[in-house]
Amino acid sequence: MPGTPPGSNRNPAAPAALVGRWARRALGVLLIAMVLLNVANALSRYVLGQAIEGSDELLVFGMVWVVFLGAAFVTLDRRHLSFDVVSRALRPRLRGFVRVAGDLIMIVLLGFVALQSFEVVGRLAALGQRSMAAAIPTYIPHSAILVGFGLSSLVLLLALLRQAATLRTAPAGRDEPGQGGEGP
Repeated sequence: MPGTPPGSNRNPAAPAALVGRWARRALGVLLIAMVLLNVANALSRYVLGQAIEGSDELLVFGMVWVVFLGAAFVTLDRRHLSFDVVSRALRPRLRGFVRVAGDLIMIVLLGFVALQSFEVVGRLAALGQRSMAAAIPTYIPHSAILVGFGLSSLVLLLALLRQAATLRTAPAGRDEPGQGGEGP
């Protein structure tokens, strides 16, 4: 629009979406690097007769990070496994309340695990313990649980706040079957 300062019409969610896209790409690159390391290790083991020192540990630790960071993206996209047989039969407004209750439970559980992980990571860092083959500080792979569950609970908290605002402002007629709201 003429006369509007550049960037003023941008979607406020755009920076988060950009960060999400780059983080997903980074996870993809990490996964490709892990596959390449695995192939190099196999070739080295069977052609040269000697495995790459510490590669198995690196692959396991990398996979742990991919899984826990990926869990945050699955949570963000709401693509995690769920049993929605009962909630699909509910009216849209009640379905929203059930979703909020589920999000609250998950926030508490994920937060609890993240808090326990924080304590374990702190203890491992204080001990200075390292992995046997690659000599990686053990707090690094254990931090994946803290970061992954922490991000997942943050994502759910933001979704919960957004959902609560939607429920609070939803028109009363939307609760009737066939009058808008969520699909089946």
